[in-house]
Amino acid sequence: MKFVFIFIFTACSFSFSLSQYNSPESVTYDTVSSRYFISNTSSSKIVQRDRNGVVTDFVTVGGSIHGVTVHANRVYVCNGTRVRGYDLTSGIEVMNVLISGSAFLNDLAADANGILYISDFNSKRIYKLNTNTQEYWIYVASTTNTPNGVYVDAQRNRLLLCCWGSNAPVRAVNFLDSTISTLITTPYSNCDGISLDRNNNVYISTWGIQSVVKYDINFTAPAVVIASGLSNPADIYVNRKTDTLAIPNAGNSTVVFSLLNVTSSVKIDEGKIPGSFTLQQNYPNPFNPVTNLEFGISDLGFVSLKVYDLLGKEVAVLVNEKLSPGRYKTEFNANNFPSGVYFYKIETISQSGAGSFIQTKSMILLK
Repeated sequence: MKFVFIFIFTACSFSFSLSQYNSPESVTYDTVSSRYFISNTSSSKIVQRDRNGVVTDFVTVGGSIHGVTVHANRVYVCNGTRVRGYDLTSGIEVMNVLISGSAFLNDLAADANGILYISDFNSKRIYKLNTNTQEYWIYVASTTNTPNGVYVDAQRNRLLLCCWGSNAPVRAVNFLDSTISTLITTPYSNCDGISLDRNNNVYISTWGIQSVVKYDINFTAPAVVIASGLSNPADIYVNRKTDTLAIPNAGNSTVVFSLLNVTSSVKIDEGKIPGSFTLQQNYPNPFNPVTNLEFGISDLGFVSLKVYDLLGKEVAVLVNEKLSPGRYKTEFNANNFPSGVYFYKIETISQSGAGSFIQTKSMILLK
C-alpha cells in the first residue's frame, strides 16, 4: 500500500503519525499534565499524546465519538446523542448524559463555569449542559445553517460557530441575549473546526479546500491559508501556551502539530511614557528574515499592528490586544515570505476617548 502526503505550511514546522490514530475527529489539551486528547471516530477511543509525542489509549468510549474538550479535572466527549465525561487521572466515567431530542452531537466547548455548549449537526441546534448539575436545555433552537465547530469567545461574550455547507458562514451567539448573528459568509465549503490564538486570530478548518485558514478577530481582512494539503481537517485546536495548531485529519488518520508564528509585544523602557502615539521605522531594514518594530502608546487602549504585501493583502498580525501606556517592541519573522516590499500598519483606539491613531510604514525583505 502506498501513501502520498503533501503538506504546505506558512507556519514553522509540523509532525504527523500514521499508526496512532483512527479517523481522528477532535483535539483538546490538558494544561496540567501537558498532554493532548484526541477523539477517534472509527476506534471509539480517546487517546492521549504526551509532551514527548508518545500516544497511548486513554479510554474506550464506544460508538461514534466526535468533539472533545477539557474542563477542570475532566475530559468531555460527544457520543451520538450523549455527552460523557471522564476523570483526567483515573479515566473513570463520571458523567453520562443523554440529550433527549438531539440527533448528532458534533462539537462542544466549555466556559469558565463548566457550562458546555454543544452543536447538534442534524437538528441545527445548540444545547447547553451544566456539568455540575448535569441539567441541559436547548440554547439556540435553530442556527439556520448546519452548526459544526464551536468556540467560547469569553473576551467578547459570545459563542463562535462555524458551519457546514457551501459558502459556510461563521456565526456568533451573544451570551447576553442569545441572539445569533452572521460575522462573515466565507468563500469556503464545509467548515469543521474553529479556534483562536492568543492574539485572537481566528482559525477555521475547511474540507472545501482541505486547509486551515486564518482571519482577524473582526473578519475585516481576507483569510490567509495557514495549512493546506490536508485530508478532511476536523475540529482543530490552538494551544495558546505553546503557539501550536493541532489539526486532526479524519481522511487519512493523521494529526498535524504545527508551530504558529504568533508574536506578542514586549514592553520596553518602563519608566517613560510617550507623549503621543508613535510608530518607528523597523530595524534592520532591509532585513532577512527577522526585523524589529517599535511603537509608543500614550493612552490605554486597543492596539492592532499588521503586515501587508504590495497588493494590500494582510499577511501577518503582530499585535492585536489592549495595551497600557508605554514603549513596545515586537518582531516580524518573514522566514516563510518571499523577498519584496511590505507595509506595516498600526491602528490604536484610546479607551479614554482621546481618539485613534493610524500610521503605515514600509520595509524591505531581501533574501
